[in-house]
Amino acid sequence: MQRSVASRPVKSWFSGGAIAGVVAAAAFGSWIVPKLPAVSFDDGTISMLADAGLFFILLCGVVGTAIVQKVDQRRMIYRLALTVWWLLIVNEVFFSRVNTSFGMGKGQFSLHAYAEGTMWLVCGAVLFILTLRRPGYLPQLFQGTTKWLSIFVLLCLVSIIWTPGKVYAMAWGLKLTLAVCLLQLCASLIADISDLELFLKVTAIAFLFLTVLPVYYATSDPEGFWFEGRLNADPDLLSPMAASLMVISMMLYAMTKKRQWVATGTIGAVIMLMGFGKAGVVGGFVAAGIFTLLQKKVVRSLGLLMGLGALAALIISVTPLASYLQTYEGGSTLTGRTQIWSNAINAMRQSPLLGRGYLATYFSWENTSGLTSGAVHVHNGFIEVAYNNGIIGELLLLTVHFMMLRNILSAMKTTKILRSLQPTSTRAWHAYLLTIGCLALYVHTFLQGLLGGHFGGRCMSPYMLWLGLIMLSSVTRRVSEAMLQQARHVREPLFSVTDLDTLQMVPSHN
Repeated sequence: MQRSVASRPVKSWFSGGAIAGVVAAAAFGSWIVPKLPAVSFDDGTISMLADAGLFFILLCGVVGTAIVQKVDQRRMIYRLALTVWWLLIVNEVFFSRVNTSFGMGKGQFSLHAYAEGTMWLVCGAVLFILTLRRPGYLPQLFQGTTKWLSIFVLLCLVSIIWTPGKVYAMAWGLKLTLAVCLLQLCASLIADISDLELFLKVTAIAFLFLTVLPVYYATSDPEGFWFEGRLNADPDLLSPMAASLMVISMMLYAMTKKRQWVATGTIGAVIMLMGFGKAGVVGGFVAAGIFTLLQKKVVRSLGLLMGLGALAALIISVTPLASYLQTYEGGSTLTGRTQIWSNAINAMRQSPLLGRGYLATYFSWENTSGLTSGAVHVHNGFIEVAYNNGIIGELLLLTVHFMMLRNILSAMKTTKILRSLQPTSTRAWHAYLLTIGCLALYVHTFLQGLLGGHFGGRCMSPYMLWLGLIMLSSVTRRVSEAMLQQARHVREPLFSVTDLDTLQMVPSHN
């Protein structure tokens, strides 16, 4: 340890900008805390303290490891940004709560909501300090593909002015802004395939928490582990998250060949089927099939699908899922979604251009909402955005989807050329795996968005995965194009041996 201390990185982090950031964060905390309602040390406060303590330990571990290993500033900031990204994703599972939209419309929130919001502020404080060290990413928010997403986020923030629940929308608007800025910071710091792989690993670990902890909570639920034939943990949210974990684990195993990703992928598949959110199960099967088929491994693809089918049959046969499937009668209306969509489309006509404001769909208790009673979102990301942000928001959302898909297809084309030039290159193969993995995840998130509020509404984990996929598709395209340009500029030998008997030398371009 005596010979491993790096004095320069330590000195650079205790600069005037870093100190100013800490002071500003402390001053803001001192100002906001007295304005919150008085609370007692109940379960919500304990959860917040545990979450904050874990975050502090992770930050100390990342910084300490980077200093001992003499990691350069770019990689240190990138690791810290990924730590904040991880916390933003897993926060929702630490602060499980039930609020009424009526109470939130009046500014009444549970202690868990305040605790989660406080952690968002902590993440914002760390991001502010990182921004002082690396402010160059801010102009990039309005360049390239990201500018369309930034304009869409700005529209959401402006529309808070006329939304029914302004305080609630402001809180989620803060998290949405944090996520977009954080991802752009990560994008500006990613230099190669290994950085992209690290982002996937951190995201996979976060989704592992999101899928395992609800199962643990279900074991102690008074209503039982199974509810109405399915796992007692919001199947419309749990199954897509578990499917995402399965696909990301498949990507990481294909790149690293490490068995722990087989374990996490299996956990994701099992929980996906136990929750049995139908859109999540279908999206998971389709995404897994796309990823394996595009590797041109038809036999393995068929084996994977057959294995998932056998796993599904086993789980259904030994759990109450069999009775759920036998009694399910919501196929004709997609479990009531068609009625919700019809009401939402009719209500959109009253404010077609700018919509009713960010997260207006959540406040269906309001008589003027025109939505189905009790529906906190319209179970379709595109209709959700059209209702909240009107035609302008819908056009921006479609533009983001188009740009993301264009980046993925362009990166696939680039990596195919790269592989033809360097057929034995591991980096070229990993770049191709990233592109087809992005395509598989995009198809999965798109299917979830058609039947759930997985983008355009509250910035929960599925929405954050969609935002992360926008960044991944853009950066993967940039990195693969840089790799291709480098491969094409590798100097060829002037002469090559064509006849081993005569050792005749001819120009290599012939």
